[in-house]
Amino acid sequence: MTIDLVIYRKLRKHRKYLSAVTKKYLTTTQAARLLSVSSDTVLKWVRAGKIASYRTPGGHCRIPSEVVETLIPSQTPMTEPVPADTVAPPFQYCWEYNAACGRDIEECKNCLVYQSRARRCYEFREIPEQFGHLRLHCKTTCDRCDYYNVVKEQGLNVMIITRSEGLIDSLLTEDMPDKFRLEFARSEYECSSAIENFRPDYIVVDCSMGARRSRELCQNLSNDARIPLTRLIMASRDSRTKEFCENEILGWLKKPFTLAQLREFIGTLQQNGAIN
Repeated sequence: MTIDLVIYRKLRKHRKYLSAVTKKYLTTTQAARLLSVSSDTVLKWVRAGKIASYRTPGGHCRIPSEVVETLIPSQTPMTEPVPADTVAPPFQYCWEYNAACGRDIEECKNCLVYQSRARRCYEFREIPEQFGHLRLHCKTTCDRCDYYNVVKEQGLNVMIITRSEGLIDSLLTEDMPDKFRLEFARSEYECSSAIENFRPDYIVVDCSMGARRSRELCQNLSNDARIPLTRLIMASRDSRTKEFCENEILGWLKKPFTLAQLREFIGTLQQNGAIN
């Protein structure tokens, strides 16, 4: 699946759910979309007392939007211009970079890149303006852009969703490849909570949690408005499992795997043109 197809599929749902938290109360479906989990999972959290809720006279579950917001870490506010001698953070979004350069970034709040917290704005370059990519500070082609030349040298964020402590321990004992940041999530709940701050470029879904659950997780992640450009990789011992989610995943990785093999696999996807 090409990145263009991924983008256009997610843009159809992006704006609808981006503004959902401005409502006072959310349905379980709306909350599930925002948290990258299934509606059944949200109901389980409600019944377990993890999420506060109330019942409508008709018996429907409603969740206060502020409760859902607490599970989505606050977005980093747009920064004010900073002195040139200030040490730059490890990563800067394009609006933060432009703010540091003294440019007016107030209108950036209306841009799709800002609203989706995209780590690499240049991956939106084919998106028409009517879809929300405003290109406010795009004065030249990407390959001549100062920000592009900075961010393209920064590392990849990779999240692995697995319940296998053996896999986690094995990967943590290896030397981390250059420009490679790794985060683990052991459940949909941990994954949803971590996504906002970590902003993964790739998510590896370990199918050891079961075919049905893996499929639901891939579908929920694919529909997550917060990560429209994140690529999904399925990991399992049998390649037939990828058929369950072939419309959502970008590739399949055989288990067990090492960090070096994961890095090489992602590099192969890039070289084969799966992403721009």
